Formats: sequence, C-alpha cells, structure tokens
Amino acid sequence: MSSIVFFDTETTRNGKKILDIGGCMDDGRQYHNASLERFAVFLEGADFVCGHNIFQHDVKFVKPALAAAGILPENLIDTLPWSPLLFPQKPYHALVKDDKLQSDAVNNPLNDALKARDLFYAEVAAFTRLDPDLKIIYYSLLQAQAVFSAFFKYLNFQPERPDLASFILKKFGAEICAKAEVARFVDENPIELAYALAIIHCRHRFSITPPWVLRNYPAIERVLANLRNNPCLEGCEYCRQHLDIFRGLKQFFGFEGYRTYGGEPLQEKAVRAAIQNRSLLAIFPTGGGKSITFQVPALMNGQNMKALTVVISPLQSLMKDQVDNLERAGITEAVTINGMLDPIDRAKSFERTEDGSAALLYISPESLRSKTIERLLLGRKIARFVIDEAHCFSAWGQDFRVDYLYIAASIKTCRRRKTSPNPSPSPALRQRPNRRS
Repeated sequence: MSSIVFFDTETTRNGKKILDIGGCMDDGRQYHNASLERFAVFLEGADFVCGHNIFQHDVKFVKPALAAAGILPENLIDTLPWSPLLFPQKPYHALVKDDKLQSDAVNNPLNDALKARDLFYAEVAAFTRLDPDLKIIYYSLLQAQAVFSAFFKYLNFQPERPDLASFILKKFGAEICAKAEVARFVDENPIELAYALAIIHCRHRFSITPPWVLRNYPAIERVLANLRNNPCLEGCEYCRQHLDIFRGLKQFFGFEGYRTYGGEPLQEKAVRAAIQNRSLLAIFPTGGGKSITFQVPALMNGQNMKALTVVISPLQSLMKDQVDNLERAGITEAVTINGMLDPIDRAKSFERTEDGSAALLYISPESLRSKTIERLLLGRKIARFVIDEAHCFSAWGQDFRVDYLYIAASIKTCRRRKTSPNPSPSPALRQRPNRRS
C-alpha cells in the first residue's frame, strides 16, 4: 500500500502567513510546527498527501514543502469532494459539516489532520462497499478530473470503461427519465452528473446536495432537473411513475381527480403547467382550491429533486393556516418563517429548510430582504417561487405593500449568486371573488 500523509494548516486571516501546520503519517508519526522546511522533511518518503478542502485553501501555502519532498501534484487527495458522493444519505457524515470538518479543538491543525485521516479511511471503506456498477460510473466520470483522480490512483482502481451513457441509463432504469440528456452531461458536466446520480441512488427522501456543492457546481440543478423533472413526450416508466399529476394528487392528498369550474379543468391545467416547468398566472374563485395547484408540484419536486418551493404570502396567519392544513392532511414537509414564531419554532423551521426535510417554505415578501433568508435559499435547490395572493401587486389596492415591488429583484439576485443558467419558474396566484358579473 502507498504511503500517505494527512495535513492541515492554520493561517492569518488575510492568508499571507502560515501560523501552524499539523500532519500525521499513516504509520502514526505526527507533525505540529509552523516551519515549511521541517514539514518538507516530515513529508519525505510519502507517495500521497491528503487533507480536507486542501485544493481551495491549504495546498497553496505548502507548495514549497510539497515540491521539496517530491510530492507530485497529481498525488494530492482532497476528502471534501468525495464526501457527498460516498455519504449522500442524511445526515451526511459525522465528521463533516457542509465543507468543514467537525472539530472539537479550535484552530488546531494537527487535530484537523487526524480528523481528515479518519474521514479518508471512512471514504475508502465506503468506496469499497459501493455498488460495483456505481464504482465504474464514478471512475468513468471522474478519473480525468484533477480533484478526484488521485483517489483512484491511491486505490489502484482502473476498471474498463463502458459506453457510459447507456450504462447509466441501464443502471438507473426507472429512477431517471429514459430521454434524459445523459450523453451530453457525460461530456459537459461529468462532476455534476456524478453528484446528481449519488443523491438519486441514495434513495433517502430528505437527503439533499450540500450547499457547498451547489455553490461550486451550480449546473447540478440543471442536470438533476433534466434527469428527474423534465417530462418526456413518450412518457417513459420514470415519467409515468413520478411525474403523473394525478398520481401525485392521490399520493399526497388522497383525491382521485382535480376540480373543474364551468367545465374547465383549471386545477389540472395549473398543476400540469407547473410540472412542465412553465411560469404561470392562475386566477381562481375564492375557495377554489388554488393552494393545491402549487402544493402538489412542490411536494413532487421535493420528492423527485430534493428541491424547495418558496411561497411568498402576505399574511402570517395565512401562512400558518396553510402549514396547519397540510399537517392535518398528514403532510409535514411545509414550514413557515415569520415574526409570529417563537425562537425555538423559528430555529426548527430554519433547520428543516436547511436539512431538506421541508419541501415548502412560506415567507413574507419582506423576508426576502433578510440576509439570513438569502443564505438559507442559496443553500437549497429552488424548484419554484410562488407568489400567493398576487393581487397584492396592485399598487392602487388597499392591500398593496411596497416590498412586492422588489420580489423580482430578490429572485434575480438569488439566481445570480447561485450562477444558475436556468431561471426557476414563478407562478403567481390570486383569488377572484366568486360572483357573477
């Protein structure tokens, strides 16, 4: 087995000076000193060097020591990018919190080097236990990617590469659309495709893609949407099972069919447009069941894509009523964040939104100005923004609130910060008085 060193650094805030270096060898020897020269001596004889999130942070500080010890750049292993692939299930991994190591010692690089060692060997064990076909898929997608290649090299894992697009479609069968653009993603987005397949293969209802993956690989949203949320015209097995709006209605609400008004299937049309990823304006009679038109797609998107639907609502009492009504129907995947909540309930709503156990988030238009809410939204895949009671947009009405004017700008800012190439569709819904003209 090749020799490997694990390390971590502590630097000044501006990143101009190394304050401390911690390291440990696979034979148990340890290093704890700020000297790069001594660290180079410690590295001598090692074949590989490993750490957590080292490509983004640590490597640039220790390059002279790596070069002096003869460590090849292609022999650097980062545990961070592997964690979502090998531990996609909720609650992720005990040693990792988003892109940080869980550490019980503050600013102690030796302790973090030891944690990185534990994580690495846990990843090796997880890869060894992995489904053989998934191993081949990961290798075929990632072996040419600099942040992944050294892991395969360390394990001496070099299987024969199949016709990858066909292999993936066969392996995942009814878990992705048969008409998905897998071949294009193999060529153009191999890393994003690997992360998408990991979360699909996990099969855990509330597992989500970690926020740091969304930040660094925003195209994953587009890839996952194409695989799981783009109904094909032919109606393959996946689309028939998971994108059927009547099946979704029955599953979540127990109803056999949607309401009609004057012979028009308004609910069905609205839900179908949402599932087809179209933006829409729906105007319903009072009490006409408009909530179902965004709740069914939201719950289906939560199940299929692990995505969040954000509902912008004008009244705190209305938000509470909607969440309570869903809970009475046995649906616990909706939360609200508003000023009526006590600190404990508010913290629970944030936690459930962050960890993926919420598919629907109800907030007020004013909340979009909150940096905390912004960070929350940036950490989740957003399936759709819904503007409930859209008549509040009317600047001359008695219900007008100026924050409605800034909803579009807030959504654009969110999209820009996530650098997502595809906009999230945005339905607007309003009540229409149920009276004859």
